[in-house]
Amino acid sequence: MDVVFFPFSHVDETQRITMTAFFPSFVFLPLAADLTQSPEMVPLVENETAIPVFTSKSRLDEVASRVNAWMNWAAMHQGNAHNLKSLIRDTPYLTDHLGPAPIESELRARMAGKTAQNFEAPPKKSDPLLFSIIARLTDAQNEAIDQAMGELEKKRTALFSQLRGDTDPENSRRTGSSRRDPGAVMTRERIRAWAACAWEANLFAKQDPQVLVTTSTAVFEQVSANTSRVINALDIDGIKVHEKDCDNQLDWQIQVTTLCEALIHGPVDDTRAQKMLNSMDDACTQTGRIQVQMVEGPDLRKQLNLPGQGLLVCRVSLAP
Repeated sequence: MDVVFFPFSHVDETQRITMTAFFPSFVFLPLAADLTQSPEMVPLVENETAIPVFTSKSRLDEVASRVNAWMNWAAMHQGNAHNLKSLIRDTPYLTDHLGPAPIESELRARMAGKTAQNFEAPPKKSDPLLFSIIARLTDAQNEAIDQAMGELEKKRTALFSQLRGDTDPENSRRTGSSRRDPGAVMTRERIRAWAACAWEANLFAKQDPQVLVTTSTAVFEQVSANTSRVINALDIDGIKVHEKDCDNQLDWQIQVTTLCEALIHGPVDDTRAQKMLNSMDDACTQTGRIQVQMVEGPDLRKQLNLPGQGLLVCRVSLAP
């Protein structure tokens, strides 16, 4: 069975840890011709834990100038957060195919609430690759910001602990996890654009069984909301996860994959599944949650670009 990570092309640290805790390997779309922009994925690819499906250079060249134009424009207007957020929310796709200059004209016209002279005709069909690449770059930037803020918070907590004379600063003021869910931003558009790129990469053309796996609650719920038939095949919380360096990690991961394959044919009793996955005993202490749904219906293809027949969707998470 192929485990396909979706709908993200930037795989952040939390997502990497979570995916590699549950599955022995997974497929992902870097939306690039190589891993130059994803150096953190290189070790996972080298040991075949992550399997990239690259995009052709010619296809990337088609959108390169528009990606650069967008990023340059965003950098120039980064201080105007309200207008930039409104622009992204209201008109997420840049539809021009002529180059940076017409894009800049269109953007300025949109910001002014007008339609540029060169864009009075109906908008051209949007390119999902353009949107997905911009989403990847944005996710990477947001992760860097979150990591920097996290380090700042650690230093602040350590400083106040020293001032108070705490003997155990690590436990004296634990702060709750505030990690954002990247899938909560433009969820439907993310899924649609990623799925279009997946179709283009022939990911959905394979005859082998596959499961789409996400770490995002928003994404999992969005898929459920766009189906006419949902079968809750599995939902186990507080399950023991055999994380990295545990003796039984690989055997346990194979059990998870085998269980997902069985769910293609119908739901499995949660108690029986939990007993099966908890059968291995070692010193591992990490726990997590796995949810699996079988979904189908015409809206999956119409609204989200996903296959509309017998689609297995899974969400995995680790306890903080």
